[in-house]
Amino acid sequence: MVQRAGPSRAEVTQGVNQRLEATLHADPSLRLEPVPAQFLRTPETRSGIRIVRGGRLPEAGDEAFDLVAELWREAGGRVEEASGLDGRLLVVHDPAGYIISLTRHSGEDPILTVASPAIPAPFLDRGLMSGLLAGLVVGCLGPCATTVIPSAAFPGLAGTHLTYWAWIPLFLVIVGGSLYLPEARRFGVGLLVGGVLIGLPIATMFS
Repeated sequence: MVQRAGPSRAEVTQGVNQRLEATLHADPSLRLEPVPAQFLRTPETRSGIRIVRGGRLPEAGDEAFDLVAELWREAGGRVEEASGLDGRLLVVHDPAGYIISLTRHSGEDPILTVASPAIPAPFLDRGLMSGLLAGLVVGCLGPCATTVIPSAAFPGLAGTHLTYWAWIPLFLVIVGGSLYLPEARRFGVGLLVGGVLIGLPIATMFS
C-alpha cells in the first residue's frame, strides 16, 4: 500500500485562508486589516514550517472572542482561553492541525492569526536565498555608492580610500535588525553571507 504524503504548501495555504474567512464570517461586523506574516504570532514548531495569515480586527470587542470560541467549539476544535490585566488570549486547536488564535493587549485591537499544520521546509529556503541575493547586490553596489556619492558632494573626499568602507556600518545595522527579528533571521543570515562574500573583497581591492 502506498502511503500518502503529507499536505502540500498549496493545500495548507488554502486551508489557512478558508479558516480565516470562516472565522471572520462568525460576525458580519468583523473587518480584517492584514498584517505581514513575520509580525504575527507563530506557534512553536519542532520541525518544518507553518503558513501563517491574519491581521488586526479594528474596533472588535470582547464579543468577538466569545463568537470565535463558539464557532470553533461547534466545529470540533479544542478551545483554550486566558485573560489577565495585560489582555486576553484565545487559542483554538483545529482537528486538522490548524491553530487559530485571537489575542489582544490592553488598549489595542485584537489580532486574529491562523497557522497551518507544520509542513516540511523547502530544500531552498526562500528567506535565506532572498537575503543571499540582496547581500550580493549590496556587496557589489555598497563600496561604489559610498565612494561616488560622497566624493561628488564633497570633492575633498575624492581619492580617500576609507570611503570604500563607509557602507559597512549601515549594512551591519540592517543585518542586525534582520537577525533580531526571529521571522527575518534566515534573510539576515543570507544578507550577511552575501554582503561579506562580495563586499569585502571589492572594498579591499579598491582601497
